Amino acid sequence: MTNKNEIYKSAPLVETVFEIRFPGEPAIECNRDKFYEKVRDVYSKVLIPKSFEGKAMALEPYKFEREDGTNGVMLSVNKIAVYCKKYSGFKPFKKETMRIFSIFGELFKVKKLNRTGLRYINIIPFTRERDVIPIKNYLNIKMELPKSIPTNFKNLNMIFVSQTKGGSITTRIEPAISPDKTQEVIILDFDYAKEENLIFGSIDKYLDESHQHTKYLFEELITDSYKKVMQGEVI
Repeated sequence: MTNKNEIYKSAPLVETVFEIRFPGEPAIECNRDKFYEKVRDVYSKVLIPKSFEGKAMALEPYKFEREDGTNGVMLSVNKIAVYCKKYSGFKPFKKETMRIFSIFGELFKVKKLNRTGLRYINIIPFTRERDVIPIKNYLNIKMELPKSIPTNFKNLNMIFVSQTKGGSITTRIEPAISPDKTQEVIILDFDYAKEENLIFGSIDKYLDESHQHTKYLFEELITDSYKKVMQGEVI
C-alpha cells in the first residue's frame, strides 16, 4: 500500500503555488517597498510587471524571487502568492508560506478573503507506443465511449472540475512537447480552490485542506506502475 505521506524521489512536480485573493487594498501599492524590505534577504530579485493596454498595473503582481529562480512571492493590490519550483515536501513549503503571509498580514491588516488556491503542476515524460499516448501506463483514467470511437488516443486534452466539501478542484490533463522538441510529456495540473466565508486568520487551515484533497486525488490518479518509477524502483 502506498504511503500517503511519501515524498517520491522522482516526483513529476515542477511547480507549486499557494495564492490568496482579497478585496483590493490600496495600501499595498504605496507600501510594497516595506514588504520587500522584510523578504529581500531571501527574495532579492525584483521582477516588475510589464504594462498592457487595457489592464490596470496595480492588479499586475510584482515578483520577489530567489537569485536562482527556484522560489518566489507575487504581490499585487488584490492577491499574494508563494511559488516553489524546487519542492522538498509540504511541511517546508507550508512553513515558508506561512512566514511570508505572517509578514504580509502584519503590514496590511487584510481580514476578508475572496479566494484561496493551491496549485500543483506535474510534468510526466512519456514515449509513444505505435504513435499512441500510453495513458494507462501513467494515469488511472477510464472513459465510457461509444464502440465506434477508438480509445487509442493520439492526442488527449481533458479539464474537469470536481466539487469537494468546502471547495472544488480543477484537473487538467494534456500532452505537450519540450522546447527542444525532443521529449513529449503529459501535463497533470491540479488547482484546489476555496471561495466561501474565508478569513485571513484561517489560512493555515485552508492550506492544509487544499493539500489533503489534492494529494489524495494525485495518489488515486497515478498508476501503481508509475509510482514505482517515482519511488526509484525502476528505470
